[in-house]
Amino acid sequence: MRIGFMRLIDAAPLVVAAAHGYFEHEGIAVDIERQGGWMIVRDKLSYGLLDASHSLLGMSIMSQLGRSDFLEPMVAVMNLGSGGSTLVVSTELAELGVDSPQALRRVIDSRRMGRKIICAHVSMFSMHHYLLRDWLARGEIDPDHDIQLVQLKPILLADHMSKHYVDLFCVGEPWGSLAESRGWGRIALATTDIYPDHPEKVLLTTESCARQKPDQLTRIIRALIRGCAYCQMPEHRPALAELLSQPEYVDESQELIMHSLEADHLGLEHVQRHRGMDWHFRSWQLQHCTPSVEHVRWFLQQMIRWRHLSLDADIAAIAARCVRTDFFEHATAGLQAATAAS
Repeated sequence: MRIGFMRLIDAAPLVVAAAHGYFEHEGIAVDIERQGGWMIVRDKLSYGLLDASHSLLGMSIMSQLGRSDFLEPMVAVMNLGSGGSTLVVSTELAELGVDSPQALRRVIDSRRMGRKIICAHVSMFSMHHYLLRDWLARGEIDPDHDIQLVQLKPILLADHMSKHYVDLFCVGEPWGSLAESRGWGRIALATTDIYPDHPEKVLLTTESCARQKPDQLTRIIRALIRGCAYCQMPEHRPALAELLSQPEYVDESQELIMHSLEADHLGLEHVQRHRGMDWHFRSWQLQHCTPSVEHVRWFLQQMIRWRHLSLDADIAAIAARCVRTDFFEHATAGLQAATAAS
């Protein structure tokens, strides 16, 4: 089996499962392969060059809606944790006092930038896209008229901010931490400050692969659940940072990745003060790995809110097609049986 992933910390369960032999323990041969972009993931899944991939939540939705050159319907079979993304403002905006969407609204109205402010996310299919829109709307900013909204690959965002091509972005880690560490921008908040415990990436496969390889997918999910459990334990963070820093994985410094793994302190001071005791930046706990139709419904509701989907769309029917929970249920049942026997 061939599984894709991107240079993001939320791919950690895949990397751990491969490096620690969890796939082999499940009796399945898996190659994990780093990809250069989300559209490459889409195409490789469509043409059978990947069996599954670390993917954006919205990719199953777009495939089921028949949009954006998806050649075959796809389904999410597991969440790969929750949270783990940041919203970053440029140093220039930070110096103008932008610490909230309301403050950004004031800068827009003042015309001090002399141009439209450029805000970026990674894909129309991503949680970042709709979380960013939601944050802007809290400041009465229309993302389609008041600013310029663009999309870029995750690895390009920090670099584009350094060159003043982007003023604000929303992205998965470690790219927000990279921009802040280089002095190019400031992490204003975590995306879990906008939507607590929001889903982030999923394990995605095509409907045909789900039909043809159900046993293999169940075994992969079991291995990934073990990978998530490993990643969740604080005592494993130094080893995890060292593993992810390797050239074939995230390929950034161990120190940067460790900073992101310990990122419960990130964000502006006034944002941190309003966090509850149960707030966390990311989680790989089992309940956040369970595939959820409700998460897809939220995404579809955002599409309707922003006029990207018809008001009369049957949200429940679409969401039901986007998620398969049976593989995850079989995988967790197998884990429980193994635990009881040991």
